[in-house]
Amino acid sequence: MILANTGNSDRTAHQRHAPVGLEPQRTITPPRDAGEPVSGTPGHPRTLRLAVHRPDPGVVVVPVGGEIDLAAAPRLGEMVRQRLTAAALRAVVLDLTDVTFCSSAGLELLLHAQRRAECRRTPLYVVFGTGAVLRLITLTGLADRFTSRATTAHAIADIRRHHL
Repeated sequence: MILANTGNSDRTAHQRHAPVGLEPQRTITPPRDAGEPVSGTPGHPRTLRLAVHRPDPGVVVVPVGGEIDLAAAPRLGEMVRQRLTAAALRAVVLDLTDVTFCSSAGLELLLHAQRRAECRRTPLYVVFGTGAVLRLITLTGLADRFTSRATTAHAIADIRRHHL
């Protein structure tokens, strides 16, 4: 295919080489409404889902599901920060088994939570699961920065053995 310069020097290189009539279309995505969830739509697998369980006094389990991206990280970070600053806290378990995506913002949040837990001398157990978070932690070589267990049940059993 031979492309001829048509003399339109104000067109971008991509547009200049695109066949006539097939130039890329651009769409504009409207901003999020204030009432819209952090990510995705309610009930959608991408929506960040958080919960808090207290299996024992002073033990907090935070199961997380959906996507941890730049938009969702502050919400999760605030919840973890609140749990780590509780007065009578013995340990925190962060269960990331149902996380389907974790960006670098999520990784930064995990590292910050680990540092905060170390400063408070509060054990933080992370359950990576077998999906997105485990892949990210493995690829970055940061697995040894965290105390991790295969399941929440294993983490709670370890807490009961060592932190009573």
